[in-house]
Amino acid sequence: MLILPLHHPLSRATFPLVTTVLILVNVLVFFGWQSGDEAAMARTQQHYLQSDLGRYEVPAYERYLLGKRRMDLLEQFKHVPASAQPGYVATHTLTDIAFIAALRSGELFDDEADWNAWKVARPAYDAQIDQVFTLRHLLRSSEIDPWRMVSSAFLHGGIVHLLGNMLFLLALGLLVEGAIGSGRFLGVYLLGAVGASAASLMWRWGEAGAGLGASGAVAGLMGAFCVVWGRQPVRFFYWVGVVFDYVRAPAIWLLPLWLGWEVWNLIANDHLEIGFDAHAGGIVSGAIMGAVLVATGQVRHDFIRDAGTQARTDGRWQRAQLHLCRMQLAEADRLLEELALEQPARFDVRLALYRVARNGQRSGAMAGRGARLLAIDTLDSEEVREQIAVLAELDAAALAPKPSDRLALARRWLDAAQLDAAEAALLPGSGNDPSEQARLWFRLALGWRDQRADDAHQRVLRLLTERYPQQPEADKARFLLAELIGQEEIGPAVTVLR
Repeated sequence: MLILPLHHPLSRATFPLVTTVLILVNVLVFFGWQSGDEAAMARTQQHYLQSDLGRYEVPAYERYLLGKRRMDLLEQFKHVPASAQPGYVATHTLTDIAFIAALRSGELFDDEADWNAWKVARPAYDAQIDQVFTLRHLLRSSEIDPWRMVSSAFLHGGIVHLLGNMLFLLALGLLVEGAIGSGRFLGVYLLGAVGASAASLMWRWGEAGAGLGASGAVAGLMGAFCVVWGRQPVRFFYWVGVVFDYVRAPAIWLLPLWLGWEVWNLIANDHLEIGFDAHAGGIVSGAIMGAVLVATGQVRHDFIRDAGTQARTDGRWQRAQLHLCRMQLAEADRLLEELALEQPARFDVRLALYRVARNGQRSGAMAGRGARLLAIDTLDSEEVREQIAVLAELDAAALAPKPSDRLALARRWLDAAQLDAAEAALLPGSGNDPSEQARLWFRLALGWRDQRADDAHQRVLRLLTERYPQQPEADKARFLLAELIGQEEIGPAVTVLR
């Protein structure tokens, strides 16, 4: 079962800074510090097999299981071929705190000489283990270590594990960070990790396992989200078996669904080696923290209300898209106009309105709507590409924006270092202010230089000298070109720069 809230669009106004930082940290840890662990583990296992440790620890492990009355594990161990038993012990005792403690105490050795020999051989192996980053920071069952209770939440066992957790972190972070603020959000995330680790330790105390992953901390966000958003209807995606769809329901309804799912799996599917215990503990911890935040008035209700208003438009947006697919332009236009009136800066609505006018061959509406779309100040690369395409279409249809609007557009894109877009705005080279256009072309050339795009830098300098030969920026362009190509003849004499 998958339930994922997808309720608030990502924009500059709602950008979750701390969520983004947490995602980057998790990715950095996985692809950075954890990346060498596979080779380090191989070296560790090889060292164990080449040492005499197996000679001492294999019989000690058998006595240990017998003393713990772990007959299931003992029976499994006895079915392992004798030649493979050292490797089995090395693998299965890496996080067995009780076994290591029993070895160190000497209680698992019948002969003191064997114990002394083991004490001589073991430190080198422990040093090898300490080279494995994951083993130094994961949560070990039956051990209370405050650092590991947090650090294990930044480790992952594989790329799929990482991607799944980061997807939920992004979706929940957008909703929770905006509702409680960045500082409190970070506190909920870290304390959720501690709560999840504590639940796992309580459930698995006495076992020899280990846990890692951000899912416990993310579960804390799930619990906090349900309580903080409370009875506010939210839009979420669900997937059960082969059935999936979008549904809107009060956020608090998700709490028993999420928690019940984890508890049921903990009881019925504990053998799957998934941290259902940590998930349940995280959800409960997050719900408690969410209740405290609500009770102490530390919730941004305006953010939640704004998100609710945004969500109520989704039905009209979906219906408008359906009308567009059926080429029912008038019906789509009516719905889109309503959305644009309520949310004038919503890019996807403005783009859809422009396309309705274009497809309906309404040149007047096409020009006006295109201008309003171009006026949206966005740094999203995909949205900027759409604006460039709309600008090209308006040029081709002889509906180009006014020169002053075009220059304003070029300035905005230059300020944002969107150089391809800025050049698209400047390309026609028309307007009532050649001096301003020359200045913008020169800024564009310098922008390409700063990005080390040498070919584009020289090309723009040449265009500047050809189109605005009388402007001071043309003299500067000639000077830079002369510096680049070794004083080659490129036009009138170079004016000394002051």
